[in-house]
Amino acid sequence: MARPLGVLVLLLTALAIPMRGVQPQVLQLRANQSIDSADAQLKAQGWRPAGAPGLQPFERELAGNRLTSLSGCSGTGAGFCRYDYRRGRQRLEVITVMGPDGQGVVQRWQQAPNLPE
Repeated sequence: MARPLGVLVLLLTALAIPMRGVQPQVLQLRANQSIDSADAQLKAQGWRPAGAPGLQPFERELAGNRLTSLSGCSGTGAGFCRYDYRRGRQRLEVITVMGPDGQGVVQRWQQAPNLPE
């Protein structure tokens, strides 16, 4: 017969071992957060920049930064820019607008469908 304490230790040990491919889903981004701050936060959470290569010079100018997660900016004057990240098979899109100080601030974000294995 198993001792209750031994069973508890075994259960806690099993719960502490991360399951393969399972990572926390908690995103602590907030609206109006600077994209520089959001980028640093996401990298600390294991997200990796997945921006588009070959951006147009006006897109870099509109973004106002050199972040490698930049995927593009619209030329509409509203200053919308999109930043892409990946973590394992997960994808994350962050949309920014021009903030009052001329820097990009997070407007919204969404996790996109997972990439195929």
